[in-house]
Amino acid sequence: MIDLHCHLGGAVPSSVLWEILCDSGLQTEFRSFENLHQFLTVTSKDFHDLDDFLGRYFHVTELIQSSPHAASTAVYHAVAKAYRRAEIKGMEIRYNPLKRVHGGHHTLGAIIMATVQGMQRVSMHYHVNTGMIFSMGKELSHASNWTIVEAAVAFCSHGNLNGAHGVVGIDMAGPESTGVDTDDEWLEEASRMVEHARAAGLGITWHVGETDASGVDGMEKIMEVIKPDRIGHGIVLRKAEGKQRERLCAMLRERNVCLEIFPSVNKVTKSIDSFDEIADLIRMVDQENIPFCLNTDNPYLIHTNLSAEYDLMRKTLGADAGLLDQGPGHAKRASFMSGVREGKPINPIR
Repeated sequence: MIDLHCHLGGAVPSSVLWEILCDSGLQTEFRSFENLHQFLTVTSKDFHDLDDFLGRYFHVTELIQSSPHAASTAVYHAVAKAYRRAEIKGMEIRYNPLKRVHGGHHTLGAIIMATVQGMQRVSMHYHVNTGMIFSMGKELSHASNWTIVEAAVAFCSHGNLNGAHGVVGIDMAGPESTGVDTDDEWLEEASRMVEHARAAGLGITWHVGETDASGVDGMEKIMEVIKPDRIGHGIVLRKAEGKQRERLCAMLRERNVCLEIFPSVNKVTKSIDSFDEIADLIRMVDQENIPFCLNTDNPYLIHTNLSAEYDLMRKTLGADAGLLDQGPGHAKRASFMSGVREGKPINPIR
């Protein structure tokens, strides 16, 4: 199985983050492993909505990961742990490199090079395909997002080095409550960034349609203006009605846009009330011939892994559990990693 959507900020065990923190000498509020572990142990009762979730934890994990050594270690363990827990065959890790320069104490290039090297090491050790996606931010300025895109373009010629693909795509993440997914002026500039990245051969994925804050209108607008290769979440599609549903489903189907779906995190952030809503979405996209796959999003924050996500939805779907069998195939075809799409074997270096 391939995990196409995993955020570095939520993919590293608290034990590893604690060791990084101790080695770095960073001054934080956490005085023991137990303090940090308890803080990073997330349940749905801890917050109200997606914005609350996004604002509560990531400033801590991103700070701890804010040095070349820390970033490299974090990337390595995110993939290694996923392999050991769920036997993944590949992972695309996404992160915002600007949020790991520690207020300018480290250069962007040093952070990126460190994560590239961490990916190369873990691909060599575990024979898994790895790729990096740089996440822009809906809450960030256009200038900051342009910096991220230019960095992705500069580092995208890595190629496939024994499973390690380097930078393979860009993403737009951040709070949907900013309203930018339906802001024509904002999207006009964002679309220029996307086209610049696309021209360099990078894949495009976009967080939208996770909550009613962007809603069906936001999802349709992103499909029309940004034209992404994949959509992160998109679960509001189940609420689309009438002609709008027909238009949106047609665009997704005809462009072969894969929906990256995350049952556990959507429940934790209260974006859904029950897993039955995800089951209904899976039945719907199957009927509409829209590709989809399950992913982890923030596996260590919400205590899941890729196998667990599939097991959860098999149980929820019941007699329709067989619909999930197509997920891994869709993930392989939608991957931004050339070695995955082409089915190239990873030959151990001896």
